[in-house]
Amino acid sequence: MNGRTPAITGTEPLRTSYVLDNAWHAERERLGSITELYDAGTLELSKRLGLTTGWRCLDLGAGTGSIVELYADRVGPTGEVLAIDADTRFLDPLDGGNISVRRSDVTVDPLPADHFDLVHARLLLESVRTRDDVLQAMTTAVRPGGWVLVEDLDWSTASVIDPPAEVHQRVVRACETFFSNRSYDPYYGRKLPRAFQAAGLVDIGTQAVSIQVQSDPEHGLRTWELLVDQLGPGMLADGLVTQADIDAFHQLWHDGTTVCFGPLLVSTWGRRPVLDDVARPDRDPTG
Repeated sequence: MNGRTPAITGTEPLRTSYVLDNAWHAERERLGSITELYDAGTLELSKRLGLTTGWRCLDLGAGTGSIVELYADRVGPTGEVLAIDADTRFLDPLDGGNISVRRSDVTVDPLPADHFDLVHARLLLESVRTRDDVLQAMTTAVRPGGWVLVEDLDWSTASVIDPPAEVHQRVVRACETFFSNRSYDPYYGRKLPRAFQAAGLVDIGTQAVSIQVQSDPEHGLRTWELLVDQLGPGMLADGLVTQADIDAFHQLWHDGTTVCFGPLLVSTWGRRPVLDDVARPDRDPTG
């Protein structure tokens, strides 16, 4: 496509402050368990913001590229989708046609300015210390009148479970503590509307969704279990859990009866103002 941004060469992932590691042996499966929960909602919100044929889109922290592919199908051959991640091992096979892949650390490297109709990031800003700077860069990357859509978690519902299970509470608290001691903010989702205002965006709207999930005797609950497995060595080293806690956690999610609510996924959108915008109350364009 004309004007497409070339992929950065090289195979080694960039050094970043991200807590979770794409090189972990089951990271693609873990990311896939998240896309199964949230992709449909992300696409629906994007369509309500106007995503259509010919749009230019940017997906930051693009992961496995599931949203990239959905966007590429929606914008068609006259549109373009740029996928950026610090580790593009899952994205590189998608490069071509109306999809471009760039290996880049968004906390350091600049983004194209004044170019995109939609810039999206999911579960990214919560993971970086310079999240306000990254949001400002996203705002600059959209054209005047373009949209920024950010989706991050708020762990306020992560302990909601039926029937009560102390091991779930204990392991979830350990995950939150482990994250909070590093660059990750487990409550960033609730801060998004105020952050959007500070970035100068207008027509701000938000929604928060907590999906209920059930244990499965055969498959367990991969979203939670794979996260705990990846964080497990670190949490054990920090003295936050014991191996018995982790083992009991896995057993819980194979009992076939326990249900829980996941963390809130807070989706917030805002439009970069154009020169002739006048002051007016925020409205919800998706209503």
